[in-house]
Amino acid sequence: MRTRLFALSLLAATALAMPASVAVAQQDTAQCATVTVSRATEADIPALLADAACYARAMVSAANSQKLRLDKAAELTRPKPAPMPSPSPSPSPSPTPAPTPTHDHTPPPVAGWVPSPSIEGAPGLVASFPVSQGLKPSWGTGAIPKLYGGGEGAFRFTCGAEGQLRYDDPLVLWNQFGKAHLHLFWGPTTVDAATTMATLGAMVGNSTCNYGQYTLNRSSYWAPALLDDAGMVRNADWIAVYYKRPMASSPRCTQGSATFQGACVGLPNQIRYVFGWDQFKPDAPVQGASWYCTGTGSTHYKDLDAVFGAGCKAGDTLVADMAAPNCWDGKFLDAPDHRSHTAYASYGQTGTLRCPATHPYVIPQNESKIAWTVTADMYDAATKRSRLRLASDAMKAGAKPGETLHSDYMEQWVAEAKQMWLDGCIDKGLDCSGGDLGNGLQLIGASQPSYGWTAPTARRSAPQRPAA
Repeated sequence: MRTRLFALSLLAATALAMPASVAVAQQDTAQCATVTVSRATEADIPALLADAACYARAMVSAANSQKLRLDKAAELTRPKPAPMPSPSPSPSPSPTPAPTPTHDHTPPPVAGWVPSPSIEGAPGLVASFPVSQGLKPSWGTGAIPKLYGGGEGAFRFTCGAEGQLRYDDPLVLWNQFGKAHLHLFWGPTTVDAATTMATLGAMVGNSTCNYGQYTLNRSSYWAPALLDDAGMVRNADWIAVYYKRPMASSPRCTQGSATFQGACVGLPNQIRYVFGWDQFKPDAPVQGASWYCTGTGSTHYKDLDAVFGAGCKAGDTLVADMAAPNCWDGKFLDAPDHRSHTAYASYGQTGTLRCPATHPYVIPQNESKIAWTVTADMYDAATKRSRLRLASDAMKAGAKPGETLHSDYMEQWVAEAKQMWLDGCIDKGLDCSGGDLGNGLQLIGASQPSYGWTAPTARRSAPQRPAA
């Protein structure tokens, strides 16, 4: 007991004393100071940002090393519990189905924090084929798009909505088949509960956002399925995906500017997150997820009753609009709640849009818009109430239909292609659509769904939930 009490007191003292991690950080940052800060000029801004990123990486490394050792010390000082029967070996925290050759089943980090090796994120994804094979002259002519405006650039494309329906969530319920509410996936069509960043990066030739055999966008996107009062899934017509950010030359990206929003960087390789309604904070205000209808103007609504109550009617287009956070902490690619490493810029009390100090990097904002053609059976004509609901609405007691709108994202772009739209569309401030990269080239199979602009069928049966 004395030994354990001594160890606990030593642990507490170590936790409060930072010199150990600081010493490591000092060793790791020896090469970071490339600019003398007191003498820096405007020309040194890129180098200053690079130095800052270097220091951030070193501190993350030091903090992670310290935490690992403190956690182990705490574990060793805890009283040992009574022996329990040894469980059967398993690579995941829950029972797994029979293994298949398509998944590596590598479990995510136990704590849920995934450190970013650099400001670019994980090592960039490299295609096993020449990137040129997945491209064509933009719109057949190599035309360059017009300016987007507002000091921003936009890159967007259109996905088909025929993607798979699964009771899986590879972010929140990794490797737990059939444990999630029903999701509609867009992007690679073989994503399931056991998907990891490695297996996602290997999914080629099967994307609803980048049709064809040379897939350059292997990112996965998903959201709760839309159900009618008969329990049928209502098929969307199309899904528009956007990536938007201020131009690197914009005052919003320039430190010292009155409108400085944050340090503008690219979309980190392998970043993943959840946004919109939060099942762990079900009553918190929802950010980044709303509904609108072409028949009711530009107003956005929190739920479907409000949309139909405002006059959305048969023949209009109903849109679920999901805009992800646009600020990043620069340290982690994922968090235990899949949210804390990202944040939304806000106007605060200054009247200027800014990223919070805890998340100082501006990243391209990923936004998906799922569109359905409204039919008369989607709402009650007399009461103007919705006859639709989201599969996730059952997770919140008393939820209004559509109130739990949210989305998940796992980034896996081939790095060379992603750099093209960052350079050609975002940083040149262009209005790129249909997979146009802003450089005279265009993604093959990214301009419209394979079936055209209208879903071939209005509904499909919800799949059977897998047996436990």
